[in-house]
Amino acid sequence: MQYNSSAELSKETVETVLRRAVQELIRTNVESPHLTAELLLAHVLGWKRVRVLSDAKSPLSEIPIKHFQTLLQRRVSGEPLQYITREREFYGISFRVTPAVLIPRPETEILVEEAVSIARKRKQQTALRFVDIGTGSGCIAVSLARELPWASGWAIDISPEALQIARLNAERHKVRDRLQFICGSFLECFPARPSFDFVLSNPPYISQGDMSTLSSMVSEHEPHQALCSGETGLESFRRLIPEAAARLLPSGYLIMEVGKGQSGEIARLIEREGLFLERILDDLQGIPRCVVAMKTS
Repeated sequence: MQYNSSAELSKETVETVLRRAVQELIRTNVESPHLTAELLLAHVLGWKRVRVLSDAKSPLSEIPIKHFQTLLQRRVSGEPLQYITREREFYGISFRVTPAVLIPRPETEILVEEAVSIARKRKQQTALRFVDIGTGSGCIAVSLARELPWASGWAIDISPEALQIARLNAERHKVRDRLQFICGSFLECFPARPSFDFVLSNPPYISQGDMSTLSSMVSEHEPHQALCSGETGLESFRRLIPEAAARLLPSGYLIMEVGKGQSGEIARLIEREGLFLERILDDLQGIPRCVVAMKTS
C-alpha cells in the first residue's frame, strides 16, 4: 500500500484506503482482511466501525493515512490486531490489552457465563467472594464483578505488568472498588482455610512440546508464562486444584478453562481432592473446555 506523492494522498477517501488495505491483507494471507482493515482504520480515526462503513466517501488527510499504513504493516508482519489497537471485546465489553497479557478468547466467556449463572441461582445474593487466578487483563474478574453487584473479588497474577492492565480495566468498567489485585502465584497468599464461594481460573495449559505447534502470531507475541504449563501442560492444575479445594467454602465452586484432551486427567485430579465434578462444558468447536466442580462439605 504505497503512495508516490502527497497529491495522491490528498485524493484518498475512506473507501479507497480500505480497498488498497484489503488487497494488501489478502495478498499477504492475513485472516479476515475486510474486518481487519475496517477495525484498524476505525482505530486510527477514533471512529466506531459502523461509521467507517457508512462514511465511505469521506476524504482522508495525509497524517491518518500514513498512521494507518504503519499499523497495517505491523499486522502484515504478524502482530495481533488486538495488540495494535490495544482493545479486545470480551463478554460484551471492551478490554485494554497489551503484550503483557493474554488476548481474551471467546471460549473463556463460557467460564464467566457459568459462574454468573450459578451465582444468580443462589437464594442468597449477598457478600459473594471470588478469586481469579492468573487474571491477565482482568477479563474474568471484571466481567463477573459487573454482572454480580453483590460480589467482591481478588485478582491474582504473577506479572506486575499484567496487574496494571487489569486495574485499568477495572477502573474503566467501574468495579475497581470491589476488586483487589495481588501480585502472587496461585493461592499461596491466602491461608489454607475455606474463604471463597468461587475459585476461577484460565491457567496456562499448553505443554512445552505443543508450544512449537502454535501459530507464530501467538508464540511470538503473547506472554509465554500465560500459555505454557510444563512438560505435560497439567502442572498448573496439579497445584491449583488442591489449593482451591482447601480454600473453597462448602457449596463453593472451582471453575477452570482447560486444554484439548485434558479434561479426563483434570477430572481425576478434582476427584482426588474430594471435590464433586458437576459438569464439563464444550466450546463451540465441541472441545471440552470448561470444568465445573463443587465442594460438597
